[in-house]
Amino acid sequence: MVKHIDFSTLMASTVHDMKNVIAAVSHAYESLLAEMPEALQRSPQARLIEQEALRLDAMLMQLLGLYKLEHGQLLLQSVYCPLDELFEDLHNRHRELLEYRNIDLQIELESPDLEGYFDVSLMGTVLDNALGNAINYCKKTIHLTAQRQENGILLSVNDDGSGYPESLLGTVRNSQSSSIDRNSGSTGLGLYFAANIIAMHDQDDRPARLQLSNNTTLPGACMSIWLPLPSLF
Repeated sequence: MVKHIDFSTLMASTVHDMKNVIAAVSHAYESLLAEMPEALQRSPQARLIEQEALRLDAMLMQLLGLYKLEHGQLLLQSVYCPLDELFEDLHNRHRELLEYRNIDLQIELESPDLEGYFDVSLMGTVLDNALGNAINYCKKTIHLTAQRQENGILLSVNDDGSGYPESLLGTVRNSQSSSIDRNSGSTGLGLYFAANIIAMHDQDDRPARLQLSNNTTLPGACMSIWLPLPSLF
């Protein structure tokens, strides 16, 4: 008798294996790249490999996160996090690609000691994906900003590209975010993941918010995330 295999569990196990493969290939690639002439190191082909490896790793992280979410295994571990450190990590992760594409990433904090209260790993993945998308679609400038708003923190990733489709604009909750764009081939995985993760950061009667808009500080797409801070009383 053939034993029944749960597909989602099989997928999660396969994703783990794929991440290990990507890590091994990336390590070998970096070693090989270090031995190449500088012209080859900065070639379009080398940058493309790095970009697509980052994108694939982010997609696998999202798949694992959604599997854990659906199986009640994704537990929020929120802490107070300095936003300058979070933004610096994001910048460093994409630094080489930003420099190669001559993209100006402008980071703006309302104050240098600004902090948010969230799960650093999960929100890092959400923002990493948002920044990766901005790099893909911008012309030459991206704004990454953080400020206090109401009793919470407003984070935004804004680019000077062509903007979001009209159908995506507005506030997005997890129940509204799963869609497939047949024109672009997008599965909507990044948006679905982001909306679910942000919804997990609700505080009592103050829901966290994800909003998509165009023409804010730059003429292109803007993803804004408002995360409430815990009430002191």
